[in-house]
Amino acid sequence: MRVFKILALLFLNFFITAAYADVLLETSSTWEGGKIIYPKGEPEITSVILTVDEGEVTPFHCHPVPTLGYILQGSLEVETKSGKKVRFNKGESVVEVMRTVHRGHAINGPVEVVVFYVGEQSTPNTVLPDNDPESIYCDP
Repeated sequence: MRVFKILALLFLNFFITAAYADVLLETSSTWEGGKIIYPKGEPEITSVILTVDEGEVTPFHCHPVPTLGYILQGSLEVETKSGKKVRFNKGESVVEVMRTVHRGHAINGPVEVVVFYVGEQSTPNTVLPDNDPESIYCDP
């Protein structure tokens, strides 16, 4: 009887997920294959809508916490300081690189991204390398 209950619960979970949820992204690494490392302090989750005007390039920055983005509008080219580039388009989800210095460039129109930071209260979500001279948050 117990096995039947477990199987019924598993089936119900699968049915509810399949009926009501479209998986946008399921991954265990960042877009360039890096590890996702969770903070150890008091958890804090933040969500923002980031807008980048057409042709605008964000400053180089890094994320010391896991960061997930979903492109609501436009195309965003992301470039690491080492020169690696990738483009994300409307409707795509991405796990940002962690501690890796990078920047974004809005291509062919404005870009809107909903961003979720899975951080901790004592760690900033985004850091500019000039504000991190000892490389506490951004890898050199």
